[in-house]
Amino acid sequence: MLNIKNKSIVIEMERDDLWQLGTALINGIIMETKIKWRLFYKGETETGFLRYVRLQHHVIFVYLEEIYMHLERMELLDNLDDELLSLYRQKPSC
Repeated sequence: MLNIKNKSIVIEMERDDLWQLGTALINGIIMETKIKWRLFYKGETETGFLRYVRLQHHVIFVYLEEIYMHLERMELLDNLDDELLSLYRQKPSC
């Protein structure tokens, strides 16, 4: 069920569907980082890069924290950070 109001959306779904939604959001962040953010980031630190990507996807990270807190799988956000850092390390040098 989907209930859309002026400033909120309420979605009722099964745990498996919530898991799939979280996975899709993570995959979207990884794909966009591969295509754009690792090339656009002009800083020189890994910590700065993580902050940059999180800023670009602020709302999605809030949703992911809520989803994985509910599913009791917060370690998946740590895994996402590891994946993002791996992509940063593959950044082509200019």
